[in-house]
Amino acid sequence: MFKIEEFLAVLEEYAPLKISYKAIEKGDYDNSGLLVKNSQNVSKILFSLDLSDLSFEAAKKMGADTIVTHHPAIYNPVKKLSFDGENKDLLIAIKAGMNVISMHLNLDMANDGIDAYLAEGLGGKAFKILDDLDGEHGYGREFVLKGDAEEILTEVKKTFGSDKILLYGNGEVNKVASFCGGGSDYAFSCVLGGKTDADLIVTSDMPHHVLKELIECGKKVMIIPHYVSENYGFKKFYLWAKEKTCLEAEYFEDKRFM
Repeated sequence: MFKIEEFLAVLEEYAPLKISYKAIEKGDYDNSGLLVKNSQNVSKILFSLDLSDLSFEAAKKMGADTIVTHHPAIYNPVKKLSFDGENKDLLIAIKAGMNVISMHLNLDMANDGIDAYLAEGLGGKAFKILDDLDGEHGYGREFVLKGDAEEILTEVKKTFGSDKILLYGNGEVNKVASFCGGGSDYAFSCVLGGKTDADLIVTSDMPHHVLKELIECGKKVMIIPHYVSENYGFKKFYLWAKEKTCLEAEYFEDKRFM
């Protein structure tokens, strides 16, 4: 058993919250850390990318006292709470007496974080950080990957366990730039700003006008569902935390978004 602050300190060994604070200083927005404290002790944990109705049911079923999410359980200012409103999952967790910890930008940008694991899952071996935060951490990974785009797509679908991954363009690939989650703006700025000459851009949540501009810049584009692009790395984080703490922990995978 851990005290809640001790447990958070262990998670910070992997992804320090100072990364989030530095990202906020540079203009990003985040809300990571211990967001709901109901119990002083931690003994059973559910890891889930989101705080949702199904993840809460999984937590309740295992008797969890703590839920660890990637996406912040409290993101925008909460003006009201209702069991039929947009913050119902938060209210349910509070009523059930569960702690809620969220590890967002700090986990995205950590050395072995979600962004790095996305690149690894795509087939990358050695990475260059494209949007440097502090000389050590950052967002966006560039790496050499040679092969046919369609064949790469087939392997990526197998690795990430999803058929919902889209590819625009075809032919030979030599270099990839990848951005976990909703990184289309970062991808576009890195291309326009000359930070990457990758011929395949991989990210999620890409508006059509950005896709059009990238295609017209001669890029191939792979769009991975947001959940899929981050679930892969968050599961790695869960496995590390489970081994590190030796606590009872389970992982909830939301098949609705796979």
